[in-house]
Amino acid sequence: PLAGVSGTVNGSTNKTQTDANGKYSLIIPANAPAVTFTFLGFEYTSWPIGQETVVNVRMQARESELSEVIVLGYGTIRRTDLTGSVSKISGESFQDVAISSFDKFLQGQAAGVQSTTPSGLLGEGARVRIRGTNSISNSSNPLYVVDGVPYISNSVSTFTESSPLAEIHPNDIASVEILKDGASTAIYGSRAANGVVLITTKRGQSGAPKLEYSNWFAAAAPSKRFDLLNANEFIEITNEKLTNANLEIAAFPTPIPGRENEFYDTDWQSIIFRTAFQQNHALSISGGNDKTNYFVSMGYTDMDGISYPNSLKRYSLRTRVEQKVLNDRLTIGINNAITHTTNRALNNSANSTSSFIQGLIYSVPNVPAVWPDGSYNLTGDLLTLGQGANTRSSGRGNVNQAYVLDNNIYKYQQLNMTGNAFAELNIMEGLNFRTQIGLNYMLGEDYLYFDPGHGDGRPVGGRVVQYSIPRLRYNWQNLLTYNKEIGDHSLNAVIGQEMQMTTIRSFFLNATGLSSTYFGENENIITGTLSNQTLGGSSAQNALESFFGRAHYAYKGRYLLSATLRNDKLSALPINNQSALLPGTSVGWRISEEDFFQSSWINNLKIRGSWAKVGNTEIGNYPSAGIFAGTQYGTTNGIRYSQIANPDLRFETSQKVDVGVDIGLFDSRITIIADYFDNKIDNLILASPTPPSLGVPFSQMNRNVGAMYNRGFEFSLNSININKAEFGWNTSFNITFLKNEVLRLYDGQAIKYLYHTVQEGEAIGSFYGYVSRGVNAANGNPLFEKPDGTVVQRAFGTNGEWSIYNPDYMADESQITTGLTAADKQILGLSNPTWYGGFNNSFRYKNFDANIFFTFSGGNKVYNRTRQESLNQQGFAGAGRELLDRWTILGQVTDVPKLYFNSDDYALQAGNLNSRFLENGSFLRAQNIAFGYTVPPTFLRAIKASNFRIFAQVQNAFIITAYKGLDPEISNINTGNFLTNDVQASNIQSGLDFNTNPIPRTYTFGLTIGI
Repeated sequence: PLAGVSGTVNGSTNKTQTDANGKYSLIIPANAPAVTFTFLGFEYTSWPIGQETVVNVRMQARESELSEVIVLGYGTIRRTDLTGSVSKISGESFQDVAISSFDKFLQGQAAGVQSTTPSGLLGEGARVRIRGTNSISNSSNPLYVVDGVPYISNSVSTFTESSPLAEIHPNDIASVEILKDGASTAIYGSRAANGVVLITTKRGQSGAPKLEYSNWFAAAAPSKRFDLLNANEFIEITNEKLTNANLEIAAFPTPIPGRENEFYDTDWQSIIFRTAFQQNHALSISGGNDKTNYFVSMGYTDMDGISYPNSLKRYSLRTRVEQKVLNDRLTIGINNAITHTTNRALNNSANSTSSFIQGLIYSVPNVPAVWPDGSYNLTGDLLTLGQGANTRSSGRGNVNQAYVLDNNIYKYQQLNMTGNAFAELNIMEGLNFRTQIGLNYMLGEDYLYFDPGHGDGRPVGGRVVQYSIPRLRYNWQNLLTYNKEIGDHSLNAVIGQEMQMTTIRSFFLNATGLSSTYFGENENIITGTLSNQTLGGSSAQNALESFFGRAHYAYKGRYLLSATLRNDKLSALPINNQSALLPGTSVGWRISEEDFFQSSWINNLKIRGSWAKVGNTEIGNYPSAGIFAGTQYGTTNGIRYSQIANPDLRFETSQKVDVGVDIGLFDSRITIIADYFDNKIDNLILASPTPPSLGVPFSQMNRNVGAMYNRGFEFSLNSININKAEFGWNTSFNITFLKNEVLRLYDGQAIKYLYHTVQEGEAIGSFYGYVSRGVNAANGNPLFEKPDGTVVQRAFGTNGEWSIYNPDYMADESQITTGLTAADKQILGLSNPTWYGGFNNSFRYKNFDANIFFTFSGGNKVYNRTRQESLNQQGFAGAGRELLDRWTILGQVTDVPKLYFNSDDYALQAGNLNSRFLENGSFLRAQNIAFGYTVPPTFLRAIKASNFRIFAQVQNAFIITAYKGLDPEISNINTGNFLTNDVQASNIQSGLDFNTNPIPRTYTFGLTIGI
């Protein structure tokens, strides 16, 4: 019985309240539809009025901060007993939004978790960081565990961005727990340095079979487009570039055949970008009794991307069955999912002539993509875009994007089978043994086709590349758990053993000289159709053997103690260093349970602290081994030494400290969680230089020589602002403040990339480059500042002579000086945010509901390389409208230099960072605005349904930012800078906007109905 429950007749002022025994009485007016019952800590319940005179109502407890159960590694724990830092996200958060994978909607959901969407391309995974970037050369991605099985989450596609996380249908997710501090992640030992994301899928509940169908339909379009020159502006700007360089003008209007006095003004963005249709359907049946529970679901997702022809299509099937036998002492179960995903992408390479974003920027607008007769506009040699009336051909080797998008193919498809089978035996009261076999098998296939008629395929007579990429992981766990409460004492313990093997293989064929386009368009290599062929492949294995234990102890629910110990043995390390013993411990004190604590408004007050040593095993498969590789010398096959061994190599380790406080106010109507964390990362593996005289491959060796830290504060607030019968309002807010610093590198040597640097005393991936000081108003020369404060300039058309800028004379070029060198580059800002979070408001009024979800981030810079490219003066190509503000007359104040043909290296500092294009990355985004309506019980009875809800929403509704590019969150590491590896690039080269696909704005409508 519940005392104090409020009952209100819908549409009436008649109210009641239950007594100490849960009894009540209420007068029901004629034609009243329902009675709504509300009680703090429970979900509100609307009960349809029938002919009954006595109505007994069962209320569902709301998972408050005190009552909810948290999933930890290899077990669960009550929130009250938790001594670590864990965030829980309900699976309902992902089910109504038009996303290709759930990780794209983690941003702003939990404190300490940063999830950024690199671009608007479908299939591309989010860049997820838990409490910062925790490695330099190796993965900083969290460990993903699906129903207890560690999940292969890294994309291996060669030509497309295809995240395996997109294989998990969002409608199948029951909850996502994010383990952040050392105490909560320590049970995963050497895999826990980057945090752990636990995904729990749905299971059947006792009761009659329940059939549920849900769908959404969406329309997505670019939230912002590039601001490019139109045809007339292009002609004006281009001819001015040529004239200033003493060259003949070459840009002229191109007449439209058959239409007098009309000329082409081609919007290349309209050819590439589109309003895309997307749909998702999910059907499930679930149920059970005291012996059996089952859940079966089917899903279908079909999404077109906003860039033609990007698309994603997914079919999924999940079955989960659990059965009790042997007098309920033995439970056996199986939980399997099969998914097939096809992702069609497009060329987004930074250094390809067919790259679509680069192509639409450089394509000249005064010529057509397609002539009126339907033929593509191409030059006579079919290599580049046709020049129309222009007297120069398209610069930069620019191709006709309409042709390559229609004819080239970038495709990845994958069959994913994952799941587990288990048996759990109740040995005695509180003592259980569980054995579980988990499987994660992914059969991926890449296909690339370059049409021989034009573009990248033209010079080689067509190109076909096909990859087969099978991946297999099996995981075997044996767990012994003990849960017992004796008087004031409570013990929750687990000891376990785990073995894991991961095998990744690949086989590819790269061929040119296609006999017919028919054999390329059929999306499979055919014997005898290609004249020049290269084949290859690879194979790698990685194994892990572990023993672990964890114990949670609580006394009177006040004093909490947890300890974890894990021993991991990793095959990737040398024999003498393969094993590591990794401990963790945490304590908590629920002060609110003490007899001396008396407060009418604080019902929960807990302080907690934790320490753990964990590791990062995502260091590659053979980083310490001396490796030979295949090679050829003329026509002879042989081997070469490709990597020097390091028998002393160890995996990277992190010592994590966390201190937190949990506060519940007014019967937990308001909950506050605050944490301070300090993560010291040591033994970072870096490719350290060796003397060239040693003859070591690449003159480098993998060594544990680096160190850095991440530290900061997290703050979360959840409040039930109003909880009335007909109106409710809940708010949640979280914010994270983060500081990163590199402490140690090999011999203090900085790691430098084109726009980023890693050096001691600075944050990882700091921007560094040249400082722009605007434009000399006397002559239009761009100005740059050296570290000593000297401002220098170089006149257009000279042979490279630089002079010191004298502001008193404006045009003083008599003081000759040295030009800009690498030594003049300066650290100019942070590439990673120093604060980020989310703000969510949910409203309920009668049968209507609404939600407004904001995300925010800041403290970082974004390098707008796309903007730098769009202001090109190099070659005969399209450009951005910012060039209209160029310097033209004496005394004009502008930051756009004088136009001068082929002057990018000087005017823009192309290939270097120019602070003119380094912009503020702070933003506030309306991530999701949603409205819904739940059909009332009277109508549900008429259609014999248990629930029926319709909804509409908009994602990425608007963004407030000073950033001039498409979006401050997008980032593209594919810059062709000969990176050591893409993993290192993702750690270091964040905040780089380089020819990146825009983020969509998506309008969605859908429904959920249960029977």
